[in-house]
Amino acid sequence: MSKGTCLILGALFILTSGLIYSIERLGSYVVWFAQINTGTYPETPDHSFFDNIFISLFIVIGIVFIVFAFKEKS
Repeated sequence: MSKGTCLILGALFILTSGLIYSIERLGSYVVWFAQINTGTYPETPDHSFFDNIFISLFIVIGIVFIVFAFKEKS
C-alpha cells in the first residue's frame, strides 16, 4: 500500500472508533434519562471507554496503519 492510503485508512479507523464511542455514549445517556423518569437511576450514566471491544480494536488498527505509513520510504 502507498503512504497516502495507509494514512487515510489509519485516520478512518480512528474516526470510526470515535464515532462508535459517541453513539454508544449517547445511547447510555438516553437510557439514563429514561431511568430518571422512573425514579430509580444511578448517580451517573454507565459507560466506559473499554466496554466495546471495537473501539479499542479500531484505534489500535488505525495507529498501526499510521505507523506503517511513516515507516514507508516513498
